[in-house]
Order: sequence, then C-alpha cells, then structure tokens
Amino acid sequence: MTSSDPGNRCRRLRDEFWRAVGEPGRPRGPLGDVDEPSLWPDGASSYRRVVTTHAGVVTTDGLSNPMATDEPGDAPGLGIELYVESVELTGDDTGAGQWLVAVLEECAGAVAGAADTVAHALAEHDLLSLEVTGQGAPAAWVSDGRLGVLLGVRLPGRSTGYAVDGARVHALSVTPLRPEELAVVTTEGASGRRRIAEALAATGWYSYADTERPAVL
Repeated sequence: MTSSDPGNRCRRLRDEFWRAVGEPGRPRGPLGDVDEPSLWPDGASSYRRVVTTHAGVVTTDGLSNPMATDEPGDAPGLGIELYVESVELTGDDTGAGQWLVAVLEECAGAVAGAADTVAHALAEHDLLSLEVTGQGAPAAWVSDGRLGVLLGVRLPGRSTGYAVDGARVHALSVTPLRPEELAVVTTEGASGRRRIAEALAATGWYSYADTERPAVL
C-alpha cells in the first residue's frame, strides 16, 4: 500500500486528526452487535480509544474509509466519523462508560444504515438528532424504549472534521439526551436541537457525556 492509495490516505488523515486531540490507541472491534458492520465501507466495523488530558474518547474508525463507488470530489465512504467523549471513558470501555460506548455503536449502525439521508441532513444542518434503544443505558436516560442523541454538538477548540482530497469528513460528537430534552427535539425539531446545544454550552457540558449530567432544559 502506498501513500497515494486512497484508503491509506484516509487513515493517515484520520489519525492526524485524532493525534491533535490526544493519544489514539489501536483499532478494535465493537463491544456489541448493533453497528451494522456489513454497511460500513470495508464491510467491518472498527473503533479506537483516544486518551486526552481531561477525558477519554471512543471513536468510530472507518465509516469514512473510501468505497469503490466514490467519485472524485465525493467525501470518502460515508463522510462521517462519530465519537463519544466522557471522563467515564478514561478507563476500560467495560467500566462506568460502557453504556456510552454502546450508544456510540448503535448510532454508528443507524448512520451506516441511513448514509444518504444523513448526508443530505448534514448539507442542511450542522446538528442532527437520532433515537436509539439505549440498551444498557441507565433507566433515567431512557423513556418508552427510546434514548435521544444529538450528533454534532461542538466543543470549543475542537475541529468538526477534516478534508480528504478536498472533500469534508465530518467528526460528529455523540451526546445522549435526557428524556425531557428528547421531548424538546421531538416537539421543536431543528430549533429544539439548537436550544439544547446552546444550553449544554451555557452550563459547561458542551458535547461531554456523563451519567450524572442533569437535564439542561
């Protein structure tokens, strides 16, 4: 594999992005079986842990790998990588933050299964929302079998993506929502997503996930 190989180039740029954030670990497989690996560009799912000064990150590692059908100027693969960040992820993935990793993997499966829809939504909005089952999440975060998630809440100083051959790869944070926050999104749509993101910023949470985080609205 040479430096001109698209797959190698995508991996190198993705690695550079995360090295600007912290210290990436080795790629690993999923903890569960909900991330739809057959729909990932390589037909297999992969994740990496990134250790930062104040928290731990777990990120997808390959949703943006190139596909044979990519055309010049297209974002490679799905054009997206997802990550979740929390002080609860500074240790092992099977510790206090295991439910956050499970949410990340379920979001990865949802995005992989609706790649075209997500791409169109990102073209119109920089902040998206999903509903997942939240299996394994604390009961206080789940209502009627639904866990709301915001994709793309910004953290000051953190880039929201990077360029590959002139095309954008979006690095979207995964932020679980309390049931009352999901109700705001359900009722208000895009304006509700923005209100919650602004409230998360005002309270200092930004995109950080934490089991004990109170509702901000």
